[in-house]
Amino acid sequence: MSKQILILGLAAVLVLSAGCTGLVGPNPRVVEDSATKDISLSKGLVYNVNAEIQNDGRDGDVTVTAKLIDEEKGFVRDQISTAVFIPSGETKKVGLTLDGDVGRAYRYSVEVR
Repeated sequence: MSKQILILGLAAVLVLSAGCTGLVGPNPRVVEDSATKDISLSKGLVYNVNAEIQNDGRDGDVTVTAKLIDEEKGFVRDQISTAVFIPSGETKKVGLTLDGDVGRAYRYSVEVR
């Protein structure tokens, strides 16, 4: 009987701690994003991705990841991440650059965690 109570107690602690993770750290979300493409003599096709990230949680570091995805084949052509500190309730603009191949069609995505 005491073993069952211990297991139930541990399960309750795990559930409660999992539900409170948003209270401990940042809770980022992408408010707006855009990309412009350009041709560089040294790199070829370049996507300049801009994102506005809002932190609805506590102060902390947020990882922003941009991906350049090949439209035809579906694979990630380029990916870059950066960590930025965003205070609670504030918004920060982040710029990232992705490299592609001239003559290919791409789409981009922005993720935060």
